[in-house]
Amino acid sequence: MKTLLFFLSTIPLIAQDWPQWRGPNVNNHAHKDANPPLEWSRDKNVKWKTPIPGRGHSSPIVIGGRIYITTATNNTQALISIDRKTGKILWNKKIHQGSVPTELHRENSAASATPQWDGTNILVTFQNNRKIKTTSVSPEGKIAWTKIVGPYLPGKPFGFGSTPVLYKNTLIISVGTHKGGYLTAIKTSNGQPVWKTKRAGCDYWATPVVAHVAGKKQLLLSGNQLVSSYNPDTGKLLWETAAGSRAMCGTIVWTDNMIFASGGHPKKETVGIFADGSGKVLWKNSVKCYEQSLLSYRGYIYGVADTGKTYCWDPKTGEEKWVQRIGRGGVMASPVAVGDHIFATIKKGTTIIFKANHNKFEKVAENQLGTDTYATPVILETEIFIRAATSTQGDRQEHLYCISK
Repeated sequence: MKTLLFFLSTIPLIAQDWPQWRGPNVNNHAHKDANPPLEWSRDKNVKWKTPIPGRGHSSPIVIGGRIYITTATNNTQALISIDRKTGKILWNKKIHQGSVPTELHRENSAASATPQWDGTNILVTFQNNRKIKTTSVSPEGKIAWTKIVGPYLPGKPFGFGSTPVLYKNTLIISVGTHKGGYLTAIKTSNGQPVWKTKRAGCDYWATPVVAHVAGKKQLLLSGNQLVSSYNPDTGKLLWETAAGSRAMCGTIVWTDNMIFASGGHPKKETVGIFADGSGKVLWKNSVKCYEQSLLSYRGYIYGVADTGKTYCWDPKTGEEKWVQRIGRGGVMASPVAVGDHIFATIKKGTTIIFKANHNKFEKVAENQLGTDTYATPVILETEIFIRAATSTQGDRQEHLYCISK
C-alpha cells in the first residue's frame, strides 16, 4: 500500500530540517537517508547535553544549524535557540512575562505546543492569561508580532496541549474546550485571521493535521466524540463521523484512503475510517494510545498503548498482526519511523527500537536517558535530539541531548 505524502508548506526544506511537529510531512517519518545510532546512554553516543531552564513538553524543531524549543517557568514562557553543532544556547527569548497558567494537569506543562518554522520566523503558541496567543520570532530572537488567537475557556484547569500545524501561508490552531471551542487559521506573515470554525462541546487536546488522502487535501481532527474532516483553505466541514471519545489528544495518521485515530477519555478506542466522505468506520478496538499518536508506516499501523504494549494492525481490516509489551505503562512521546526501524520512547526515559516488520516484533535495542521523557524525539541524518529530564531528591532538571555516533 502506497502512502501519499503531502508537503504542507511551500517552503523549500532540506533533509536536515524538521520544521514542525512530526516533521516536514507531518507523519513522523525521518528522512530516508537518516542513519542515527541504535544504542546510547548517558555515557555513550552523547554528542552534547544542554540544560533547559524551566519545564516544557514540546518537541524541538531543527532548521539548518539551529534548534528551537519552548519552555516555561512559574512566571515566564520562552523560546530558546540552540546551536546544533555544539549545543550552546544562542539566546533565550521571553515571550510572555506573567499570566502563565499554574493550574495544569500533572502530565501537562505551560509549554507543550511544538514551534513551527514558516520559512522566515519561528511561530510559538502558548496559553497565557486565559487566552491562546501566537508569537512570531525571528532567527535572531526578535519578536515580529504577537496575536491573541482567541479565548481559552476549558471546563477543567488541565492546560492547553494542542500543537498548531502549518498549511501554505497559514497556521491552523485547534482550541478544544467545553465552551467556546474553535478551529482557526491565521496568516503566518502577520497573525491576521483567515477563517474560524466553532467546535465546542468538551475539553480535548488533539493536534490537527493536513493530509492528501482519498484524493484530496483534508484537515483532520479528532475529539468531542467525533472524527472530522475540514477544507484547510476555508475551515468548512467536509464530513465527520461519530468515533473516538470526548477527550482525544493524538494526531490522526493516514494511508492513501483511510485515516486512523486513537485515545480517549472516558472511552478507549482505536479506529480506522474510510476517508472518502462517507465517514464509514471500517474497524475499531479498545486499545488506548492517549497522549501519543499512532504511526502509519510501510502499509501498516503501529501504536504504543498507555499500557506499555506495542501493536501492529492491518489498516484495512484492523487485524492485529502482533502485540508486544515494551514497558509497564506511561507513554507520552509518539513513535518515529527511521528506515527499517521504529523508535518508541516511553515516559520513564526508555527508548525501545524495533524492526518495522508487520510479521513479528523484533526488538533491536533498549536505551535509557534520564528518568522521564514527554517530548517526541527528532531524528535527522546521524543525530537524535531528545528532551529528557532527570529527577534527584525532588529536583527535576530537563536537558536536550544530541545523540550521534
